Amino acid sequence: MLRRNSFRAREEDDKDWAIRPAVETVLENLDVFFPDVDLDKPVFDLPTPAPSTPSPVKEAGPSPPGVTERSASASSKSIRVVAQDRKRAMQKAGRNVVTAVSGLGSNLLRRKSTKLFGARIEEVTSAQLGRISTTIRESPDDDPQNFSYKWIKGDLIGRGTFGHVYIGFSVNTGETIAVKQVELPKSQHDKDDARTKGMVQSLKAEIELLKDLDHPNIVLYLGMEQTPEHLSIFLEYVPGGSVGRIVRTHGKFEENVIKFFTYQILEGLEYLHSLGILHRDMKADNILTDQDGMCKISDFGTSKKSTDIYSNNENMSMQGSIFWMAPEVIHNKNMGYSAKADIWSLGCILIEMFAGRRPWSDEEAIQAMFKLGAERLAPPVPPDVTLSPLAESFLNDCLQIDANDRPKAYQLRDNDFLKLESTWSFTQTDLYRYVLVLLARSNVDADSPPRRQMADDEARRRAISSHPSG
Repeated sequence: MLRRNSFRAREEDDKDWAIRPAVETVLENLDVFFPDVDLDKPVFDLPTPAPSTPSPVKEAGPSPPGVTERSASASSKSIRVVAQDRKRAMQKAGRNVVTAVSGLGSNLLRRKSTKLFGARIEEVTSAQLGRISTTIRESPDDDPQNFSYKWIKGDLIGRGTFGHVYIGFSVNTGETIAVKQVELPKSQHDKDDARTKGMVQSLKAEIELLKDLDHPNIVLYLGMEQTPEHLSIFLEYVPGGSVGRIVRTHGKFEENVIKFFTYQILEGLEYLHSLGILHRDMKADNILTDQDGMCKISDFGTSKKSTDIYSNNENMSMQGSIFWMAPEVIHNKNMGYSAKADIWSLGCILIEMFAGRRPWSDEEAIQAMFKLGAERLAPPVPPDVTLSPLAESFLNDCLQIDANDRPKAYQLRDNDFLKLESTWSFTQTDLYRYVLVLLARSNVDADSPPRRQMADDEARRRAISSHPSG
């Protein structure tokens, strides 16, 4: 099958980043997303029938693909078979869930993700697969105290300041996961470098802060693995892309979609703030959304815990992205700031979604900093954007210059602007159809008939599942 040389070959083209294929697409096309892995090598020893249970005599026949005969009483299965099992389980449970929650079923399915903190985690290369079949277990339930989680690394799907994000696949459970992998310093000089040490400490602090978070609108952290070469952080896999990426390619959103997304973001923010956590880098690029419109707050690299979330903490340094920063973050006069800074950033995200471009779109970073810090100005609503009275009022609440005048997350969540008609559905919007096309075409070589067919099949399946018969 022809490929577009994976995401690695597209590092210079930002428009190709951050669109993650649907889980079903990954499971059906393992060769595409895990090109360096022998998917048919036996991995698991299948259970041997108990001696007291006679098996019916059958004529010998060929084994299914991926299942290899090892003896008269034992056989083993491959990663491909693990993936097929996972796909069948999703098909059995998933459609009922999706229907029950009006299109937000992917979130409920993700609650089945295996929490890995405390387990032994090991990346497995293709060369190692044949050597682990006697020790690997399919489930932590087999022996929770001695569970070893094996995973394989696939395509590169994203990049960050300190590392890259890959598609991962659990050899144990068949789950698709996202793996944020950071290269650790090798030389003593690098290990002593203050920036490098700070980076590693920051990542470990992030993991410690977020390992117990569990909310539908927060990307789920599953666990970590540290080797001499890498620090790997395991995350819930969210098919789709970031709201920021979609804004840049699609353009402005319709108001009902903005209401739908904003309510979910506030749900996530309210949860974080209730636990004393400031995000400190809220922007559309850090909000992931899947094909059903489920939004999840991600990237907690600058997050911090506070004992009094809505009171100024003088230990808060300037963190975040300039165009989304609140005035008190840039110019705090050693007074610090509170979680109200996240509320300001939410207002900036609203401008992104209404305008189809970032806040302060006509300004460079240094100019925006001056207008925020010295002139105490809010980002202007572009002249080509017309807000409804309720939208304008909501935005003004978020962008109050005095942080004390901004509502808290739980107060904003009850704002009249966010109310939607009971008959409204994300699956009826232009944006939903646009995201389907992005998902279907992600990583597809236009000159490759097999990949084009894969994309067309995926688009048809999504369209059918969003409009079930009867």
